[in-house]
Amino acid sequence: MNGCCGAGSAGWRRLCPRQGVCGVLLVVLIAAAALAFRLDRLELRPLHVDEAVQAVKAGELYDSGHYIYNPFEFHGPSLYYLTLPVLRLSGARCFADAGEATFRLVPVMFGAGLILLLLLLRRDLGLAAGLTSAALLAVSPAMVFFSRYYIQEMVLVFFAALALGALWRFFRTSRKRWVVWLGLALGMMYATKETSVIFAGVMAGAYGWLVLRRRAREGRALWHVRREHAWLMLLAVAVAAVVAGLFYSSWLAHPRGPLDSLLAFGHYFDRSGGDGSAALHQQPWYYYLQLLAYTKNAPGPWWSEGLILALAGVGFGSVLRGRLPAAINPELAGFLAVYALGMTLVFALIPYKTPWNLLGFLHGLILMAGIGASALFHRLPRCGARVMLALLLVAGAGQLAAQAARAKGRFCADPRNPYVYAHSGPDVVRLARRISELAALHADGAALPIHIISPDYWPLPYYLRKLQRVGYWTAMPPAPDAPLIVVSAAMQEQLEPLLRQRYHAEFYGLRPGVLLVLNVEQDLWQRYLLEKSAAQAPPKAAPTD
Repeated sequence: MNGCCGAGSAGWRRLCPRQGVCGVLLVVLIAAAALAFRLDRLELRPLHVDEAVQAVKAGELYDSGHYIYNPFEFHGPSLYYLTLPVLRLSGARCFADAGEATFRLVPVMFGAGLILLLLLLRRDLGLAAGLTSAALLAVSPAMVFFSRYYIQEMVLVFFAALALGALWRFFRTSRKRWVVWLGLALGMMYATKETSVIFAGVMAGAYGWLVLRRRAREGRALWHVRREHAWLMLLAVAVAAVVAGLFYSSWLAHPRGPLDSLLAFGHYFDRSGGDGSAALHQQPWYYYLQLLAYTKNAPGPWWSEGLILALAGVGFGSVLRGRLPAAINPELAGFLAVYALGMTLVFALIPYKTPWNLLGFLHGLILMAGIGASALFHRLPRCGARVMLALLLVAGAGQLAAQAARAKGRFCADPRNPYVYAHSGPDVVRLARRISELAALHADGAALPIHIISPDYWPLPYYLRKLQRVGYWTAMPPAPDAPLIVVSAAMQEQLEPLLRQRYHAEFYGLRPGVLLVLNVEQDLWQRYLLEKSAAQAPPKAAPTD
C-alpha cells in the first residue's frame, strides 16, 4: 500500500470509512448531473422519422386509450405506455398539446437511470471501476445523443442493464427476489423491441459461462443442473411472459397481441438480413466500431469515443490475464467481459445497422472500460502516477462531454455528426409553420383541406397534428386539388396538369435526398403576402395638431 493510493479499496476507506455510502452518493450525483446535461433544449432538434412515428403512436394511445400491436412496424408497446404518465403530468389535454420535449423526457430519464443501475454491481465492481463507468455513461456522446431520441433503444438498454444486474445478484446470493426482478426486466425488454432476444441470448450465454466456470473450479460435474435452479429460471421466464403478455395484449383487451409478437420475428429476421428496403441500412461488420473510434466529415469537427474503446481493451486484457484489482470480483469481470464481447460480435455480424443499435454493446464496453481504468490505476506503483492518470481520465471525460454538448447542440441535426442518420432537416419545421400560418388565414382554419402526396412524408403527420383535414397519399390521387398541396419534387410535373387553378410553389428539404414542394392556392397566397406586409409595416405616426 502506498499512502492514499493503496491497493484495493483500503486507501479509500482511510479517507472515507463509510465507503459504501460515499460511493452510492457519488453515483447518484453523477446520475443527477447526467440528467441535467440531457434535459437542455430537448425541442431543439427536429424529430427524426422514427421519433415522429413513435410519438404519433403514443399520442393515439393517449387520446383513445386503445392500442393494437402491429407485427410489421413500430416495435413493442412499452415505450407508449411508459409515456402516458409523462403526458398526464405535463398537463397535455390531448396528443396535439404535447411537444417534442415531453416525449423526449422519457428516454432522458431512462438514460440517466442507466447510471443508477450500476449500484446493483457496487459490491463487486469496486469504487474506481464503478465511478469511471458512471462518468462515461454520463458523457458518452452516443449515450447522451440517443438519450434524447424518442425511440425504444434507451428503454431497451435500461431494462437489459436491470436484467444483467439482477442475474448477477441472483448468482451471488441465490435469493428468489432477484429471479422475479430478472423476469420483470426480461418481460419489459421483450415488450420494448424485438432485438431484446439478442440481449437475452447473449446474457444467457454469459451466465452459462459463469456457472460452468464456477463448477469447473469446484470440481463439480459441468452438465449437472440443480432442480431448484431450473425451477427458478422457469419462474423468471413465467414472470417475463406475464409482463410482456400484458403489454402486447393491451392489458388483455387484444388477446392476439402476444401471438403477433412471436410471428413478427419472421419479418424482422428478413429485415436483419438486408432484404428489401432494409438493404439501404446494410453496413460492413466494422461499421459500429469505426463510428466509435473516429469520424470526421470534412469540413466538420472530428468525433471519437476512442477513450472508451481503449479502456475497454485494457479491461478485456486484465480479465484474460487474471490481473484485476482486489476490489473487483473476477467472476463479475468475466461475466461482463463475455457479455460485452458477445454483444459486440453479434451486432457486428448483423448486416442491418443503424447508429442507435450500438447502444446495447456500448453499455457493455463502458462497464469494461471502468474495469480497465481501475486496473490501470492499481497497476501504477506510485501515488503521483495515479494522480496523473486520474487527471488524464478526467480530461478525457471532459473531451467526451464537449463532443456530447456539440452533438446535442449545434450539430444536433447536422450530417457531420456521426449519430445523425437520415435525419429531418430544419426545413420540416419551417414547412409545418408555413402551413399553419396559411391555415390560420383561411375561412376553414384548422379544418382547411391539405393534401400530402409523396411516398416519403414523415415526420409531417406529427408536425401537422393540430390540423384536422390532412390527407396522405403515396401515389397521385385522381383529384389532387386542395388549398394546400404538398408533393414530392419528383411528382410535381405529374401534379401540375391536374390542377384546375393557379398555385404558388415553394421548395422544402424534408431530409437529405428528399425534396418537397408546397403548392399554395394563389388567392390564399396573396392573402398571406398582404397579411405579412401589414405585419412588417412600420406604425403610422400619430397626427399632430
